[in-house]
Amino acid sequence: MPLQAKADIVFSVHANNPPFVYVEGKELKGFAVDLAKEIGKVLNEKVDFLPTSYQSEAIEAVKDGRADAVLVMGFYEGAGNSLVPTDPYFYPYYVMAVRKGSNLKLDDLKQKSVAVVGGSALESYLISNGFKNVVSLASHEEVLEALESGQVDGAFMVEQSYGYLTEKLEISDTILLPEKVQLAQYAIGVSEKNSILRVRLNDAIRQLQVSGVYDQLVERWLGKNELSPAFVNTLVRNIAIGAAIGAIVVALVFYWVLKMLRSNRRELAAAYEQLAAENQQLLASYEEILNANKELEDMRAKEKSLLGLMGQLRPDVEDESFYSYLLELALSLVPEAQAGSILVRDDDGYVRFRAIRGYSSLLSTLDLRPEWVYRPQGVEVVRELRDSAMPPEIAAVFSSARPSPIVVSLAAPLIVNKQWYGSVFVDSFEEVDFNEQSIELFDSLTSLASAFTALKVHERTANRFLKEIILILVKALEYRDPYTAGHSERVAKIASDFASFIGYTGSTSEDIYWAGILHDIGKVGVPDFVLKKPGSLTPEEYAEMKKHPVFSEEILEGSETLRKYAKWVGSHHERWDGKGYPKGLVGEEIPLEGRILSLADSFDAMSTDRPYRKGKNIQESIEEILRCSGTQFDPYLATQFAHFLKRYFL
Repeated sequence: MPLQAKADIVFSVHANNPPFVYVEGKELKGFAVDLAKEIGKVLNEKVDFLPTSYQSEAIEAVKDGRADAVLVMGFYEGAGNSLVPTDPYFYPYYVMAVRKGSNLKLDDLKQKSVAVVGGSALESYLISNGFKNVVSLASHEEVLEALESGQVDGAFMVEQSYGYLTEKLEISDTILLPEKVQLAQYAIGVSEKNSILRVRLNDAIRQLQVSGVYDQLVERWLGKNELSPAFVNTLVRNIAIGAAIGAIVVALVFYWVLKMLRSNRRELAAAYEQLAAENQQLLASYEEILNANKELEDMRAKEKSLLGLMGQLRPDVEDESFYSYLLELALSLVPEAQAGSILVRDDDGYVRFRAIRGYSSLLSTLDLRPEWVYRPQGVEVVRELRDSAMPPEIAAVFSSARPSPIVVSLAAPLIVNKQWYGSVFVDSFEEVDFNEQSIELFDSLTSLASAFTALKVHERTANRFLKEIILILVKALEYRDPYTAGHSERVAKIASDFASFIGYTGSTSEDIYWAGILHDIGKVGVPDFVLKKPGSLTPEEYAEMKKHPVFSEEILEGSETLRKYAKWVGSHHERWDGKGYPKGLVGEEIPLEGRILSLADSFDAMSTDRPYRKGKNIQESIEEILRCSGTQFDPYLATQFAHFLKRYFL
């Protein structure tokens, strides 16, 4: 298969995952392939594909720059993926197939042989859930053929792949067990350094979902609903043909009546009038069917849009992403409106725009006091929304941001714990009456917006509580080791600032900060006589001290919230040349975040005064870090860290 491609966006892809991706002849086909092509149309970019024989090759193609993104990746919590996912575009179910007549249950298969595609999340899932004899094969076809031939007792795969391949391979002697597992989410994987591409791909996927193109791809590749538009259109067409045939039969009967009853013109005229009336009724029925078909299609599209929004009610979805999607959906479901906005109160008490459509982006720069913002009591129709509660300079920004004065709006509050947390508006620049259906749909949307806002408020409250507990524990540790007081905060600040310096943004940089705060938490397991010793440590004492990264990793592994930091803090004393501890990891075996923490920790240690030595100055520290580049430190990061120190510390 080719390993080079030229395009605006190149997707690497494991080419043996039907019906999502597969090769037919020399052509790459499947649901994900068509989805990528539609993404290219939305972004006005040329897309191309880099097919690979294994998923690991597709990931490596992104890492070494031959591709921009992996088209199909199964992401799940704790998977340790080296790429960053877009928002999920499909939630597959995983199923277990057995031969007909085997009478095997799911628990029986834990002692039997089960086939699965090797190197996948499915294989790890089976092993971790007690399946003793997992047989790894190269492809889904081999997995099913092994089951059919009796080489294995069960086959574990994605439900859509099973349906597609049993039909293609004409396999009829297997059945599915009733249990289903939603293990991973299908998303596009991008490099953590390519956040702009991730945002653009998310926007394109949302546009395809709102426009209905995504649903068309799902129906084409992954199955249709029985009451599909095609079915209804066929029904209408058949009724129309039946009506036409009926009209012909009626005409023949009429001709016969005319010939037989020529002498009775009065009866003939009455028969004609009756036939004409029946014909009008047929035409009216046909029109009613067409209108019902259109209404059914419209309602079905709106229901799918609301279901899609409900699927975004998750803590991992970013605020701006959800609110932007909701506002786009609101404007598509309320056709009377031409613009809209969503304002949300932040933790600092100010109200800010989280989504804007039809207005200048100047609005997103404003920090508004809650009393300046209109607070609807429920879903309200508001005419000539005023800015009189705002200071003149703020009202002037509002006025300049609008293309025309707002004539009428639909407004609704965001309510959390019976408190106002923001408002949602869709606006019209001309006089309109919002119909009942628009108001009901807007009410449903804003109810979902309130639910999402409540989810985020509770999440932030829980996070603040957790962070306060963490800081208290770190302070308690520093009471045991007074010579390192403030060390954790300094390491956290340096590590997160350096992460931002080399291109990390948002939540990733904040995660590195909290990993820095926690990097020495394992010292609670180090004896006081070692931890508080003012001089150099003996070999035995040093061996005790070297256990603290292991303790740190074990402590954090026990917390569902903090588990993602465990391997980072557990590796901050590893060395690039493999001579570090506790595991002797080499090069890129060390997590990137662990390499960043290592630089920050070493810099703070060498530049801080201790009872037995004076700390190095900044220039001396830079020289020491560069001297250890390629041995103790990642050479690329060491060079960048030196630039970072020169810019911000010299």
